[in-house]
Amino acid sequence: SHIAEQMFTIHNPVTVSGQIYYARSPETVADDLKEVQPTVIFGVPRVWEKFHAAVSAKLAAATGLKARLLRWARGVGMRMSLARNCGQPPGVLLSLQHRLASRLVFSKLKPLLGLGRSRFLVSGAAPIAPEILEFFASLDVVIQEVYGQSEDTGPTSFNLPGLTKFGTVGPPLPGVEVRIAEDGEIQVRGPNVFLGYYKDDAATAETLVDGWLCSGDLGSFDSDGFLSITGRKKDIIVTAGGKNIAPRNIEAALTNLELISQAVVIGDRRKFLSAVLTLDPEAAGRFADAQGLAADKVHESPELRAAVQAGVDEVSTKFARVEHVRKFEILPRELSQDHDELTPTMKIKRRVVAENWAELIDAMYKDTTD
Repeated sequence: SHIAEQMFTIHNPVTVSGQIYYARSPETVADDLKEVQPTVIFGVPRVWEKFHAAVSAKLAAATGLKARLLRWARGVGMRMSLARNCGQPPGVLLSLQHRLASRLVFSKLKPLLGLGRSRFLVSGAAPIAPEILEFFASLDVVIQEVYGQSEDTGPTSFNLPGLTKFGTVGPPLPGVEVRIAEDGEIQVRGPNVFLGYYKDDAATAETLVDGWLCSGDLGSFDSDGFLSITGRKKDIIVTAGGKNIAPRNIEAALTNLELISQAVVIGDRRKFLSAVLTLDPEAAGRFADAQGLAADKVHESPELRAAVQAGVDEVSTKFARVEHVRKFEILPRELSQDHDELTPTMKIKRRVVAENWAELIDAMYKDTTD
């Protein structure tokens, strides 16, 4: 019933006479895509992340001439995608290279992924790592990131064909005004903004101020007018040292590690940042096989912890010292809706995660003088 589902599988298809296919289950999405070969796909970041993990593992297994051909084709695919994103003509040489790469690689690879006819692929409802978008772009597949919320009928800004910049959520849609308040909050005004919450005047007055929708998200515009989301106001971590930290980018960097599927950064009123992490089942399975470990106990193994620690250390180099994750714990399972840790759009409920794993989190802060 969330707004993305309403817009992408009811209102837009009715408007343009689109044909809708429903996946049989989360486990059959890959097979269903191959069968349908859809032209339009909307997915939350977790869908694209799992897709990325599966495809990258298969591509990494290529060797010899096939591996060299893939590397060349992906380089061509990336250059072509970036040209298209900017709305620039690719040039004669790049066009010829792309035609050859399509014939040798993309025309064979994309149907195997279920993307043989794809024209418009969208990610929304939560942040997605730019590295994921760049990976697919190198396969001649551009995923457009959208930003919005139910209170403004879904879209506030959108990366559109010819007007796309990875790492942003695009420029505001025509007719929609977007401004950044003094505290960094994104505020929206336009005909798509709702009239208020049903029978809740107090909540309406808090969210709609002088006709502006107060989104609760933090963001900024670049010099080209593209909007970037930097975090949620309510998610800001204030450390014991008084530092304000937005965990979004740190978590996105952590989940971009091959072994990690979900990450929740902890640190509010604490002396340093920590994180609870979950393993990508397929990546963890491959690691267990390679190391000769039991798959159901791999999260407890020193070998896997050392591999994750190396990834966490690498992520820390991208951030200021106060934003470094000093400790982490690997959970025995992924966060799930069954345990009320995820919303229907797969957003993590931080409060519930903190409650469900309170003992584990508290243990990371015991007996430390850091």
